[in-house]
Amino acid sequence: MKNILNEYSKYGPLFLVDEEHYEEFCSYLRETVYRKTDFFLKEGEECQYLGFLKTGFMRTFYINEAGEDVNFNFHFDNYFFTDYESILCHTRSKMNIKAVKDSEVLLLHKDDLQKLYKKDAYWQEFGRKMTEVIYLNAKKRIEELLYYSPERRYNNLLTENPKIFQLVAQKHIASYLGVKPQSLSRIRNRTLKR
Repeated sequence: MKNILNEYSKYGPLFLVDEEHYEEFCSYLRETVYRKTDFFLKEGEECQYLGFLKTGFMRTFYINEAGEDVNFNFHFDNYFFTDYESILCHTRSKMNIKAVKDSEVLLLHKDDLQKLYKKDAYWQEFGRKMTEVIYLNAKKRIEELLYYSPERRYNNLLTENPKIFQLVAQKHIASYLGVKPQSLSRIRNRTLKR
């Protein structure tokens, strides 16, 4: 943990924590490694942690009624991830969060998050900001699915996260975009011809 204690300029803004409170926040974090195919969270479990991905790659997915694996989100370096609904409502998760490659993760237990909230107004404000970030990320994902064509979703993904195409199987990218693998091939071909 010492290495992140000395890296406020890198991690402080990502954690949404000012320099005065940075060391206190870090004291609650636990560093761990998830090997490729390890689960951070399985469907049916209650989520216990907020995760911050230092390095690696994770995906959030669910299994639909037809038994198909459907990707909801991909998580890259310097990214918070969790099932926030499960944490807030103390419910069993409908999601799975799994390492796509070996990943270094910082964990904040939900009970420690509550301890921080009870300390003072600074941490309550921190919680509000974190909730806003999680909400806006979820809203962006939902809007993409509702308002944009599969081709536009593909182009957005290509622009925002080009490395995903080297890390993730085509079937996972297709399910994330809400299309069948054959449709993804057609979209890619059309994009390459431009």
